[in-house]
Amino acid sequence: MKKCRGRVFLPVLFLLILMVFIIINISIGTINIPFIDVIKALSGGEVEKKYSRIIFDIRIPRVLMGILCGATLSVAGTLFQALLRNPLADPYILGISSGAAFGTVLSIAAFGTAGVLTPIFYNLPFMAFLFAMISAFSTYFIARKGGKIPVVDLILSGVIMNFLFSAGTTFVIVFGWRNVQHATYWLMGSLSGASWSKVIPMIFVASGGVLTGLMFSNKLNAISLGEEEAINLGVNVEKLKILIFVVGTLLTAYCVTATGIVGFVGLIMPHTARLIFGPNHKISVPMSALLGGIFLSVCDTIARSVFQPTEMPLGTITALVGAPIFVYLLRRGRK
Repeated sequence: MKKCRGRVFLPVLFLLILMVFIIINISIGTINIPFIDVIKALSGGEVEKKYSRIIFDIRIPRVLMGILCGATLSVAGTLFQALLRNPLADPYILGISSGAAFGTVLSIAAFGTAGVLTPIFYNLPFMAFLFAMISAFSTYFIARKGGKIPVVDLILSGVIMNFLFSAGTTFVIVFGWRNVQHATYWLMGSLSGASWSKVIPMIFVASGGVLTGLMFSNKLNAISLGEEEAINLGVNVEKLKILIFVVGTLLTAYCVTATGIVGFVGLIMPHTARLIFGPNHKISVPMSALLGGIFLSVCDTIARSVFQPTEMPLGTITALVGAPIFVYLLRRGRK
């Protein structure tokens, strides 16, 4: 009975924490808005015109984009870690983020900032997804030995892909784009370009990632026990691997087109969710999404408010905050 209450209480608690953080994140910025005005605006009340414009046109889209991207990256990390049975697997370490960044930069350098409805090779999400897939499967097949994927080989192959596509990205920026400062800042992660036109597609991407994780949660639970056990339980392991790789890569690629490269979210939040809620993917998938949303939105608030008038790149803050958390989880796991 106590376990059931705990399972219900913790998700509700984190939802309440998320709601509180949303109000705080909307309030804090270059212009601080009183909490009472934020609550009035969100509940449909009247506030000063300048506050209303800041809240609805700037702050809310940015906060929502941070929550959705954090949730998406966390779900992608959960899927990769479950599939590869490797706690170090995440989109950044596997080289997927670097591949997506290269595809995005290449598309912008060649065709400009095209939208979603443009022809296929002018399409930023498509180009990011294409090169993210190339990076993901290259990492996978380089590391694969006799049907198994050793941890060290996976990390090394991911590092190789990271270096390769990072070098390619730098080459495209310097040789073909010239806008080095803007591109470098974007590659370190930023939510400064968030808008309602970007938030709406991101809602569908994040929802699709969570639903996919829930849909295949039983199969992911089975494969976490080992490939042979999963096969004995009737799971088509090879088909599941391809599907999860495609879904995880698509989620990561779309996030990169929206925010640039943001590390540590897909690595740490799945660990935290498993530590708090247990290894069952029916619970850990949505909870990792919730924790990832809280984590990235808070990091973005720190990035844009603590270092005023400068805005710190988002990837820098996630690394500074995420590294100590990861060390703590690592040492706790050893104990």
